[in-house]
Amino acid sequence: MNKRRIEALTLSLIMTVSVACGCGRDVTDPTDAPEPSKVEASLPASEPETDDATDPTENTEQVTAEDFNELTVATDVTDEDDTVVIYGWNDDEFTYLLDTYAPDVNYDMVLSESTAYTAKLDAVLASGDKNVAPDLFICEAAYAKKYLASDYTLPVNDLGIAYDEFVDSMFSYTTTWATDSDNVIKGVTWEACPGGVWYNRDLTEQYLGTQDPAEVGQSFETWDAFMQTAADVNAASGGTVKVIADPEEIFIPYLGSRTEKWVTDGALTFEPVMEDYFDISKSLYTDGLTFTTGQWTDGWYAGAEDGTVMTYWGPVETAYLLGLNDEDNPTYGSWALTSGPSDYYWGGTWIMASKYCDTKASCATIMRNIAIDKTNLTDMVATGGMFVNNVDVMTSAANNSEYSYEFLGGQNPYSVLLDTALKIDNSEIGEDDALINSAFEAAVKAYSEGKVSSIDDAKADFEATLKDFGIV
Repeated sequence: MNKRRIEALTLSLIMTVSVACGCGRDVTDPTDAPEPSKVEASLPASEPETDDATDPTENTEQVTAEDFNELTVATDVTDEDDTVVIYGWNDDEFTYLLDTYAPDVNYDMVLSESTAYTAKLDAVLASGDKNVAPDLFICEAAYAKKYLASDYTLPVNDLGIAYDEFVDSMFSYTTTWATDSDNVIKGVTWEACPGGVWYNRDLTEQYLGTQDPAEVGQSFETWDAFMQTAADVNAASGGTVKVIADPEEIFIPYLGSRTEKWVTDGALTFEPVMEDYFDISKSLYTDGLTFTTGQWTDGWYAGAEDGTVMTYWGPVETAYLLGLNDEDNPTYGSWALTSGPSDYYWGGTWIMASKYCDTKASCATIMRNIAIDKTNLTDMVATGGMFVNNVDVMTSAANNSEYSYEFLGGQNPYSVLLDTALKIDNSEIGEDDALINSAFEAAVKAYSEGKVSSIDDAKADFEATLKDFGIV
């Protein structure tokens, strides 16, 4: 394996942890992220902007229970043990949710460092020893599909949970993705993580001539428009203001432009849109259109306070992560949200029961109380500012002026995010995508930084890395 491919392998392991940071969990430094369940949302603005009522059924079609393969729903679900063993990583959010919404369940939370979590989980699941394997475990979007598609997880029907309890109420992408090859649902999530473009109103007024979300969105409605805006802002500011802090900012959003699986029957598919990303990234680097701060660095965060970065991309947790809702932030009240070139999600956590589970009744309670119960999900929005996985709850929030936040100049962000969440299609995602995406990003970065001389060479390195992984 050559040096460039070793670098890609290393980055893939990092990305497995960091790619899903958008929903408030693991980032390069996990301690930097606030606990979303405890985030204090800003008080509503006294004169909030109002949005037209959002009809979630308009122009979208959500899946129903009949779209999945439902097995016989267990009716004799019991616990054979009095403690649910749960595996997770070094994050407090799920523990908080358990204590708040499933307080009667006795559990033992086994935590691992985020960088070692999947390796430990793989080992215990493969051990065949139910004395060490978890009853329940949680997985980030970056690697959850691997387990949802495996024989190590139980169908939710085995826990006594019927599809008509939850499928119709959840966002389609969260359920269609949580299936195995037989279209059987294996897990649930309490959160949806649709992403958008968080922008500094003062900067868009100065350089784009508007603060209005719809008008600002026109500058980011296609990737060509984004690149033109990046070039224009850089030129007009003399390089003192950039549209994004680092080229990596748009990688996850850009993946939302894909329509085909990376790998089908062992063969790599290179969509034209992904080939275009080489040129986009190269231009961002060589034309100096970003500060190349790196994500999750001090420089990346600083742009949200010093007025030098126009936009940040991600789900609602991105705003909290950056401290946009912190009244001590010098740019407090100067932000807003619009949509970008793709309908994408960034992050999410799925709950699944292992095949070794002997506390099925309690595991069903956890899934119902945290991911299905409408009252609890409504509370998560009200007390934690989450975007939860319930269409009705988020439609209500999107049309509720109480969620018109001062830190967003009186805008309700949920209307923008709801529209995106309803349109997300992640049918192209495969169980190896975490490794593939990070290897691809490493290849693109090597080309953009001039370490690889041509796109063809970068693509060859990318495919060689996938062969080293045994993916193609």
